[in-house]
Amino acid sequence: MDNDNSWRIFAWVWERKDEIWGKMQQLYDWFRNRRNDDEERPDILIIGPGGVGKTTLGGFLAQKFDFFTHPPGEYQESLGVETFDLVRGSEQTPVAGLVIPPGQEHRRPSNWNDLFRELTEGKFRGVILLSAWGYHSLGNISYKKHHLFDRTKPQFLESYLSDRRNDEISVLKQLAPHLMACSRKLWVMSLIAKQDLWWTKKEEVRKHYEEGEYGAELRKILSHRGNQQFRHEFVFASLVIGNFVTGMKELLQPNTAGFDHHLCVQSLRRMFETFDSLRNWEA
Repeated sequence: MDNDNSWRIFAWVWERKDEIWGKMQQLYDWFRNRRNDDEERPDILIIGPGGVGKTTLGGFLAQKFDFFTHPPGEYQESLGVETFDLVRGSEQTPVAGLVIPPGQEHRRPSNWNDLFRELTEGKFRGVILLSAWGYHSLGNISYKKHHLFDRTKPQFLESYLSDRRNDEISVLKQLAPHLMACSRKLWVMSLIAKQDLWWTKKEEVRKHYEEGEYGAELRKILSHRGNQQFRHEFVFASLVIGNFVTGMKELLQPNTAGFDHHLCVQSLRRMFETFDSLRNWEA
């Protein structure tokens, strides 16, 4: 990207920084809101396959880093359940929490079962379910060592993305019975991340999630629970902009040319607006 374009993007973000952080402050205020002086609102569960951006999102919402001046680091595989405290003001008093279990398939049984039970019992006010059109970060491995690798990088990428999209649907199906059995009013946000990698296929991506098997599963949940007790929203966004690389720094796909920070910030704004609509529904 040339210097003129970089400067225009920076200027656009900087001019809207108050608006962006104002939206975030509304979000924090909502998370911190108490039903009475002694009782806090339930936590929010952030769940999805490994490598889709759950820890990045949790850190952002908990103000652990600034996307514009101090972005998150490289992908690190989570080994256990992570929690992020949302804090009140300068005293940094924890008032609500984000709960993020690891998404790797071999770690799900030992980390997800207790959370599913708590979800059914009404511990969580909402669920953010992350997917990424199959662009799940690989761990510290070469793509040539992956079990899906056959002959070429393009063939591997096609097979890998298809396999991971199937896993995204599998995660939703694991979650669905507990969403239907939850004892409280509940919202779910399906956040489809890494938009900077699939931007040129955005209509195909939308149809896959909204009109395909994924959307059909959500409609079954809504039919079971009804509009008064269950709310679902889609958000298509990019939390950060970056190439799709392996843990060994092998480039699998560059980020989409033309998807810049302007579009990234717009997608984050849509996420905040969706939180606003969920807040209004919850009230």
